[in-house]
Amino acid sequence: MKVSMSFVGLACAVVAASGGVGDPWADTVVNYVRGSNPAGGFTDPTAALGSPTRVTAPESMFGGPVTPFNPSFGAGETVSIGEGGSLTLAFDEAVTDDALNPFGIDLLIFGNAFYFDLDFPNGIAGPLSTEGGVIELSADGVNFFQVTGAEADGGFPTLAFNLDGTPTDFTRPVDPNFDASGASFDDIVNGYAGSGGGLGIDIASIGLSSVSYVRISNPFGSGVTPEIDALADVRAIPVPGTLVLVGVGGLLAGKRRRA
Repeated sequence: MKVSMSFVGLACAVVAASGGVGDPWADTVVNYVRGSNPAGGFTDPTAALGSPTRVTAPESMFGGPVTPFNPSFGAGETVSIGEGGSLTLAFDEAVTDDALNPFGIDLLIFGNAFYFDLDFPNGIAGPLSTEGGVIELSADGVNFFQVTGAEADGGFPTLAFNLDGTPTDFTRPVDPNFDASGASFDDIVNGYAGSGGGLGIDIASIGLSSVSYVRISNPFGSGVTPEIDALADVRAIPVPGTLVLVGVGGLLAGKRRRA
């Protein structure tokens, strides 16, 4: 049986687009407690829903594309969690521990961490500025388990665009072994390898196979105010050839039904 390659290509494109990924962002604010000292003007919890910010504060002279040296800071782009406060978000589609997720990372948290520029404005990465945030995950919204050794407003700072101007992938994590210390802006972008950054979490590390709820809290006396931009479900990378086989198989099955 002869199958047109144009139809095969179309079928593969449809499979790749649907891919079972769905909406990768957090969908619902379950609860928000502002805490005692949230950053002024950043107390709308819905700011943490949807995709991370790509262009920050366009009305400001300091606004523009979000980079590891210039995090999101515009009104409505992040939500601040004061001391004693917390933010609980939920996904409509559960985040799963998928063996095909890059580097074993399943969930990404985007805050407004950034690298101090050692050669302003040229962009040489110095120390990472983070704002803390205790992370807890849950499958049912009742039983939460803490992720140790990670700060919600930390990880790899957000990068909105590649060097050629194309958007980065907010569902792909940075290689955890990448070290940006002393790196130039171009080296950082190349090191991200198309990723948009974020703090990567392996949900299997706390014994869960899937999660639908993420709670970020800020203890009293922390001295910091985490600001959260978005959450993302990491997109699995299919085994080479899988999409083609699925696409062709679907086409052939359709032709047999019509025969």
